[in-house]
Amino acid sequence: MERSRSAFDHWMHKHHFTFRDTRGRNITVQCNLCLPKINILSTARDSTSNLKKHLERKHSVVCRRKIRDTPSSDAPSSDGPSSYGPSILEKETAEPSEAKEAKIDPTIYYQTSQSRLNTLVFNFIVEDVQPISILEQAGFRRLIEILSRGKKVMSQNAFITKLEVVFNKMKGELKVKLDRVKTLCTTADVWSVQDRSYFGMTCHWLEDNLERKSAALACTRIPISYTCETIIAKIQEIHSSYNIESKVQATVTDNGNNFIKAFKEFSSEDDQDVEQSHFEDLGSILCDGEMGGDFFLSYFLPPHQRCASQTLNLIASKDLADAVSKGQTGKLHSSATEKCAAIWHKVQTSTVAADAMESIAKMKFTFPCLNQWSSEYYAINKLISLTDSQLNELTEVLGVPCFTPDETAYLTEYTDVFKPVAFALDLLHGEEKCFLGIVIPTLLTLKRKLEEKAANTRLFSKVIDSTVKAIDSRFKQVFDSSDARLATATMPQFRLWWLPEDERESLRAQLVTEVLQVDQGTEETETNGGSVHEDEFFSYGPGSSSNKGGKREASEEVWLYLQGTNKDLKCLNEFPGVKKVFIKFNTTLPSSVPVQQLFNNGGNIMTPKGHHLSDEHFERVLLLRYNSKITTALE
Repeated sequence: MERSRSAFDHWMHKHHFTFRDTRGRNITVQCNLCLPKINILSTARDSTSNLKKHLERKHSVVCRRKIRDTPSSDAPSSDGPSSYGPSILEKETAEPSEAKEAKIDPTIYYQTSQSRLNTLVFNFIVEDVQPISILEQAGFRRLIEILSRGKKVMSQNAFITKLEVVFNKMKGELKVKLDRVKTLCTTADVWSVQDRSYFGMTCHWLEDNLERKSAALACTRIPISYTCETIIAKIQEIHSSYNIESKVQATVTDNGNNFIKAFKEFSSEDDQDVEQSHFEDLGSILCDGEMGGDFFLSYFLPPHQRCASQTLNLIASKDLADAVSKGQTGKLHSSATEKCAAIWHKVQTSTVAADAMESIAKMKFTFPCLNQWSSEYYAINKLISLTDSQLNELTEVLGVPCFTPDETAYLTEYTDVFKPVAFALDLLHGEEKCFLGIVIPTLLTLKRKLEEKAANTRLFSKVIDSTVKAIDSRFKQVFDSSDARLATATMPQFRLWWLPEDERESLRAQLVTEVLQVDQGTEETETNGGSVHEDEFFSYGPGSSSNKGGKREASEEVWLYLQGTNKDLKCLNEFPGVKKVFIKFNTTLPSSVPVQQLFNNGGNIMTPKGHHLSDEHFERVLLLRYNSKITTALE
């Protein structure tokens, strides 16, 4: 019985295949071009798309060669190129390609003005991390001139001129945005590269919809041997240049001694001394410096917030590590981690070893970063996740010592016990959804989980005790901070549930006071300088101003908020006073990671020396790229 006809039967390229069988709605064929390898393919009865894809992927070169060697039956017989038809793939895709080309607006390529071309090239260099020396490269200039039909590529001098114009536009837009912001925080750090040091600063604020916004304020050159007074002057200078001195709720930095010294003397809040830090007489330093004794009278810094993620990383990499090395498990820890390090070194320095690792472990490998405890933890955890047979095979192939059963058991318990520390570090590294109010609950939860682990661990009970004491000691400033406690209380996820009952009433009263203050501040801002209606002047009768926003209303709002159970931030829209307090205190980030990301962009973009940029121009390119999402300067 003959089979029914299919699309394959009248397909122009069926001679490359041999029909084998019919299976329901599909047919199977054998590819003749794959011989001597037997390759059976399946395609729908009413479509040959699978077979076309096979030709495109596997035999496009053969098909094109055969077409070139065989004159097209439709073409006139001549020796010129016109006597040969298009390749199989070219012929079958000709119509779709022509249709696509017809939809492209030719003005994009052929009617671009010189001004528009300059903007596109400028944005290409800034956004895609290109050196400005590309403007003088012959190949790039020829490419642009051909695509733009003869228009010229801007010179490096033209780029520098445009850079100044676009940067001024960006800074103007940013200042307008910051003028409308009531509360913000800044992050600051110092970056050193190629015998140069740069002071970087970013700022962050919350919109009314509680979406976090960020901007870069500076990445300015400072002396390589920078001092405390240099930091103080730069912070004040940058805050003043954007008119935000009175709006900064806190400045977040790492735990470097120069930052600690600066904020200890000039911050509006007292800061606790850092353990093992050496402090010099700041007065004598500044009096001997260029600014003289009047320096004390000129500068005043906002409250200081130390980077919580860096502090916790310090606890894990120093306090926890010291406790492990000094305890009864010290030798076991040392031998086990040395074998881990040997594996990492082999895999990192040898592609053969890396291939062997991926083949045996069936996964990509990660390497620990310097001074990042969590990255070492995850690298160890990944090794220990292998089975004993995989781990033994891996060490044998790499030629490193095998793990003993005691070492494997030790690392397994180590990764289990300190998993909460790694999780807490990840939480505190965030930016968009990470608030100051998350720090205290994270630390309290971490302590509780570690103490629970202590009851079931064989090896780490004393290490856990030391780690918990280090958390209490190094985070004492945060636990005692009124700002941090209010930031936590205004987060619906936590409210006052994290506090002992005997402390809740005191914090509730503080929250009522803050709600009253933010409401009064809003009313003053709206009425100052404007006309006052007669009904607003007299405070008698229902609906009068004396009855609005009073302590009773604030207390009731706070009470209703604290009784709620909705953990979504959106529920704050039902409590406008509490929402304002949330924005005020949770604008502050718990981490200085954003300013470190600014430096990472700087390292990837260019260094002034290597790309013919002055320090000023380098800073402008870096800030333009960082701020491109919140301004229209590059549009």
